[in-house]
Amino acid sequence: MNWVLLKNSLLAGGTVTLLAVSLGLVTALCLAGLPRAWRTAALGLAVATLALPPFLVTNSWLHFLGPVGVWRSWLPLNVVSFGGAVWILGLSLWPISLLLILSAWQRLEPAQIESDMAVTGGHFLRGLLLPLARPAMVQAAVLTFVLAMNNFAVPAILQVKTFPAEVWVRFNTSFDTLGALTMSWPMIVIPVLAIWWFTRRGVPWPHLQLTVPPALFRRQLGPVCHGICATLACLLVALSTALPLVQIISVARTWTELAGALAAGQSAIWNSLWLSAAAATLVVGLACICLTRTAHAVRSIETVIWLPFFVPGVLLGIGLINLFNHSWSAIFYQSAGIMLLALGVRYVGLGRHAVTHAAATVDRDLIDVARIEGANWRQTLRHAYWPQMAPQIAAVWYVIYLLCLWDVESIILIIPPGIGETLALRIFNFLHYGHNAQVNALCLTLLALALAPLVLWKLARVTRDTLLVVGALVLCSGCGPARSGESPLHSKLFGGVKVIGTRGVGVGQLNKPRSVAVDAQDNMYVVDMTGRVQKFSSNGVFLLSWQMPQTDLGKPKGMCRDREGNIVVLEPHYSRVNHYSPAGVLVEQWGQRGTNNGQLSVPRAIAVDSKNEVFITEYQEEERLQKFAFAASGISAPANSSPPRWVASIGKGGTGPGEFNRPEGMCVDSQDRVYVADSCNHRIQVFSSDGKLLRVYGKPGKGLGELSYPYDICVDGNGRQYVCEFGNSRIQVFDGNDRPIEILGRRGSEPGYFSNPWGVALDSAGNLYVADSQNHRVQKLLSKSETRRPKSDGNPKAEIRKTEAGREKAHEARIQSSAFALLGCLGSEVPASDLRTSDFGRLSAFGFRLSDFTPPAFANR
Repeated sequence: MNWVLLKNSLLAGGTVTLLAVSLGLVTALCLAGLPRAWRTAALGLAVATLALPPFLVTNSWLHFLGPVGVWRSWLPLNVVSFGGAVWILGLSLWPISLLLILSAWQRLEPAQIESDMAVTGGHFLRGLLLPLARPAMVQAAVLTFVLAMNNFAVPAILQVKTFPAEVWVRFNTSFDTLGALTMSWPMIVIPVLAIWWFTRRGVPWPHLQLTVPPALFRRQLGPVCHGICATLACLLVALSTALPLVQIISVARTWTELAGALAAGQSAIWNSLWLSAAAATLVVGLACICLTRTAHAVRSIETVIWLPFFVPGVLLGIGLINLFNHSWSAIFYQSAGIMLLALGVRYVGLGRHAVTHAAATVDRDLIDVARIEGANWRQTLRHAYWPQMAPQIAAVWYVIYLLCLWDVESIILIIPPGIGETLALRIFNFLHYGHNAQVNALCLTLLALALAPLVLWKLARVTRDTLLVVGALVLCSGCGPARSGESPLHSKLFGGVKVIGTRGVGVGQLNKPRSVAVDAQDNMYVVDMTGRVQKFSSNGVFLLSWQMPQTDLGKPKGMCRDREGNIVVLEPHYSRVNHYSPAGVLVEQWGQRGTNNGQLSVPRAIAVDSKNEVFITEYQEEERLQKFAFAASGISAPANSSPPRWVASIGKGGTGPGEFNRPEGMCVDSQDRVYVADSCNHRIQVFSSDGKLLRVYGKPGKGLGELSYPYDICVDGNGRQYVCEFGNSRIQVFDGNDRPIEILGRRGSEPGYFSNPWGVALDSAGNLYVADSQNHRVQKLLSKSETRRPKSDGNPKAEIRKTEAGREKAHEARIQSSAFALLGCLGSEVPASDLRTSDFGRLSAFGFRLSDFTPPAFANR
């Protein structure tokens, strides 16, 4: 048991509960004294607050009080903290207390107040209002505590260590299912106890009309007290509802980047729309069926169907992975069906409870008449239930549609590669890695999707049951099986594709690879979410690996080869540059956190030119390209090492020529021109070695020549540019004049297809390596020129001997490297060159034999 996590989670849940219940009580005191029209409007704003996606609210506060927030100069508070997470969750959850407290005060009768008009102010609050509201406040506290403790998005974005965020990180990094589930038992036990407690108590649904006249309530509470509550309530609504929306609309860059975000995110927008509509239709349809057929059976498993709603969605995702990640269910697991199942299971309890409450308002006489006349369950639902509860059902459908629209945690682990990410998932990823202005544009698009059903219903004057019909049609169209089988690579430049690595954390396995590089011998290096750098031979054989020393703040991203043949690995969150020898030995480390010239702030990519000059892209606090110069002798030994000399800073944040919006990948061509993947501007910018802007090409979209979040670029000897598009899940090739040549691959999991690729690299033969992130592999696109074989010298026996000697030497090197890697996993720090038979003896305890690793010549060392 991780007691630090348990303490943080309980403390977060308790603090948020105290804040939210207090805010809800103050707001309830204000609303109870308002006329019905004003109370209706205020309740609408409260429901809107509860319905706002948490990542939208978090992004707003990051804009104001984040590391580079606009308010930080006069308000020195950092929202990226435990206190920031409590504040945002409290602002999001206070409407729960408001609604339940108002529902409790519905039992208040005017006669109770008029019997003693002298009871006013604090006596009125303590003697009458609080005793009536106490049960509702306890219910609100329990519900708020469970939702706050198990919230995933806010702590994950603000890097606060709580159970949901750490379970996601642990499983996402190591695929340790047992460890993640063992760690998460409090997140299951507490909701189970809360649901059991709620099933033995009725939760009243609030109504707009209170029995006590507002004027009488204000008189007894007192004008001063009611005025203070009204002021605090207005401030609360402004901070929790108005501020996030105004922030999105008022920032100029939201509008300048909106067109690009729409063009680059077409598939994500469509995925969000159809998936949310289909899931809401599925949930409401099942709930309606349960009214007439299986209501008793559903009541008997009330705790089970409510549990997925209260536990973190990442646990639901882990459970579905273990249940369906098998050969017998591969078709379903790799289709949209797994996403629909996750959302349906998560919200079925809410849908069933809301539909049951709507059915309670139905005239029971009509139901009895239908049954007496022999109507079956379909006829009873269609002719007795539906005409009376259609408006309530539509409201339930819309609420579940909204919840599905910005659900991240339920599908973040199970999204199939061939389906594509949703808009909410893209926003979540960009909040973790990207620029706030880009997130604003995407959030504005998401809000438009939220309003889309209402607008369509109003404009088209659809009948009340059209939503169900359309949802059913979308559901049928979205559940087709994923494409299977190996697809040939149709390309002008590449003749085939080789897949390197499988999903996992073992030797030779990969977990969301982020960057690739190639050394002088065409060995490939890849870094992934585990924080490891793994080395593979040119034919995909694992050779060795090493672990980056620190990964708590974030994982490494950005690789290249320096002039000495070392592999350079960036650590963005530590602002460090590491030079490793091909054997994995740290040769040089440099970099200082900061925003001044020569300092680094979230470096993302690195490249070295022919003059031993180093270029580094940065984003977040500084959007720029910095240039450094090493001494002519190159990288020194660690004992005599000195950081490189700063030369120049190129560019700034913006959308104009020479400006950057999250510059990601970068490379240098044979003429030392610098190519920068300006990802959130959806373009490539080319600079001379002295920082002069030469040309810009690309625009947002998915057509030929258009780009969607280019994450990396590399250039071959002929000037051809290979652009890795994260958003379109493809590689696009341009010639030396920036004209598109072809598009390689599309979204999918088959060889030659990609899912959110992060990085590319070329070897000396023209083969292209692609870090296929969401498919957890590296794909090697085989150049057609590689099929040419070297000519023989005319002596067949000599050629055979040369080939056999080369194979034996390569085999021995692979054996040493593999043994070194395995011993490294077991804790050995013995260099591969010093391995002895006794070292291999350590491997025998794990079922390995010396002969498995060592040829006869090596076994005698």
